[in-house]
Amino acid sequence: MSGEKTEKATPKRRREAREKGQVVKSVEINSAVILLFLYLGMKIFGTMIIGDMVVLITEFFSEQYLHQTDNFVESLQNVYILSLKHFFIICGPLFAVSFLTALFVNYIQVGFLFSPKVLAMKFDKINPVAGFKRIFSLKSLVELVKSIVKMIIVGTVVYFQFKKSFSEIPNMVSIDLMKSATIIWNALMSIMWKTGLTFLIFGIFDYAYQWWQHEKDMKMSKDDIKQEYKLMEGDPKIKAKIRDMQRRMGMRRMMQQIPTADVVITNPTHFAVALKYDESMNKAPVVVAKGQDIVALKIKQEAKKNKVHIVENKPLAQALFKTTNIDEAIPEDLFQAVAEILAIVYQMKSR
Repeated sequence: MSGEKTEKATPKRRREAREKGQVVKSVEINSAVILLFLYLGMKIFGTMIIGDMVVLITEFFSEQYLHQTDNFVESLQNVYILSLKHFFIICGPLFAVSFLTALFVNYIQVGFLFSPKVLAMKFDKINPVAGFKRIFSLKSLVELVKSIVKMIIVGTVVYFQFKKSFSEIPNMVSIDLMKSATIIWNALMSIMWKTGLTFLIFGIFDYAYQWWQHEKDMKMSKDDIKQEYKLMEGDPKIKAKIRDMQRRMGMRRMMQQIPTADVVITNPTHFAVALKYDESMNKAPVVVAKGQDIVALKIKQEAKKNKVHIVENKPLAQALFKTTNIDEAIPEDLFQAVAEILAIVYQMKSR
């Protein structure tokens, strides 16, 4: 049936969907790439971050900032400034890596995309009936299953890593703070890259599903394509009427030129070509009208009505009809044949 969505989306349909923010994108790939790049960032800045964390803990436990002054407010200000400084040292590089990676991976997936239509107010989004349908739709069910599977996989990876690192926790009591921080850091790093790799594998499958779902949603029916064609190209019936009007106007203009012609060369029944030669304006005779069958008959009738000479020459009429257009000069290889006919016509006129 023409109403079934069986056809691939047209370029126009894809452009409109992109403007609405409907693109192929996997959130899982975003999470995976950000985690893996964050892991690399922590590898690069790890020593600096661990060292600063140890300094921060040492300074807080020493309470030196609280006893620098007798004023309690000033003491709190010192603690605030200390916390803010260490926050930027510890988290600043990681935030920068995460932010730049998020921009990069989004650009790789969808390119540069700004969709004001996504921010526009849509009343169907606050419609409880439409919201109920979205919640209990097949798409929502698939997303729920994906989330559960993802939680199970990631939870399993984190569990086994914690189980592996748990045996080292009792030893942290007897070692210094730097070594304890290093053990916790290594466990965190191991969890991060394993989780990132798991997300990446899951994200590849998710991207394939998102692509399939997007292509399915983008499909159009034959009626949709016809309607789009009408909007872009215009209604075929209207275009046919316009072409018919243009033909009539062209025919009218052509018929108005026949009284100015010097001669009409005919086939005699199939072709008719009207020629005009004005030595002051053109170097060669010009075709002012031409036609075939019914149009040829009308040209001859108009020529007789206006006493324009009609000369029968089958090969020449056929050659002129096929090689020239209206308002064009005749080809050079036909000069001689046309000149002989015009000479005869001029002699007849002079009599």
